[in-house]
Amino acid sequence: MSNRFSYNDYDPYGRSRSSPYVKIAKKICLIGLEQTKKPINLLGIFCFIVIVASTEIYANGTKLFQYLFPEEEEVYNGRYPNSLLTLFYPYTLLRDVVLDQPVDQENDVPFFWHLHTSDEIIGKRILTDCYGLELVELNTLESIEKAKEVNLAARKSKNFVVTSPLIREAITIFTPEHFGRMFSFFRHPLDYDLHENLPTFPAKDNWLTRYLSDVHEGPIEFKQLGVAKHVVRETTVVGTADKMAKSMFRMGKYFGWKFKQGSDEEGMTCIEEAVNADNIKEKWIHDHTSEEWHQFYKMNKYDCQLYEIAQSAWRAQIQTVIPFETQMSRVDPPDEEE
Repeated sequence: MSNRFSYNDYDPYGRSRSSPYVKIAKKICLIGLEQTKKPINLLGIFCFIVIVASTEIYANGTKLFQYLFPEEEEVYNGRYPNSLLTLFYPYTLLRDVVLDQPVDQENDVPFFWHLHTSDEIIGKRILTDCYGLELVELNTLESIEKAKEVNLAARKSKNFVVTSPLIREAITIFTPEHFGRMFSFFRHPLDYDLHENLPTFPAKDNWLTRYLSDVHEGPIEFKQLGVAKHVVRETTVVGTADKMAKSMFRMGKYFGWKFKQGSDEEGMTCIEEAVNADNIKEKWIHDHTSEEWHQFYKMNKYDCQLYEIAQSAWRAQIQTVIPFETQMSRVDPPDEEE
């Protein structure tokens, strides 16, 4: 099993790529059958064999008829049309955390992306001890494949949170019927504490930008930073390491979770105890005119900019990421039947 997603092996519309010879054979069948009008002949038998053999084209069991005669509507896997899908997939399987409010508690799946070890420890403790939620931990590629096999996203009980450090692979378990809603914590590149299951790349600069944009070697530019910014600003309820307790409280309100302890005051105490027990002590290079800072920033300037974007998104979400009760109060009531 390959440990990386490859567009060469997968069609973003949900199909495996088919042989060009099979496509040619299908066209011959269609032309021949239209001309003869007699499907029960050698050509008809040949076409039947082609149809049966080519059913392997579909990873999701789509009928061959739908492939031969596609509907007029655009087909896409996620929130964007075909023209944007290949740029942002698989992040199209995540909700826009601001525009796609209110949270659909029946169908959306909360997803905790923990790329740092300390974030995982703190976040999981809060989710279980303070909110009483069940965790579905997808820390390996094998567990992610099993989640796809059982269609985890369609699970009826929604009192659970999917957790994983492997964002690009893990979010492929979601579907247009059951989108993921992601929350995560960001920190300055000086403080990276990457999860042991995350990959390392030939290029040693700007790890997070490379990971989110899936460009692991060679130079990166503003295009790759743009993909990473898209993930932070649009698809993430943002938390930061320096404001972890406030961030987690906001996340709980956004999803409509209730504290096991009852009141918000007792719940906040639970969160603060978890954060204080295991949160990091931030590192600093105080002199930004020093050679040390110059060399660090030169190597990690895109990740530094991404951290500033995360801080900006955190501030913006004070007003745009609102409690679930407020979300529901702003939903327009259905029109009364006359």
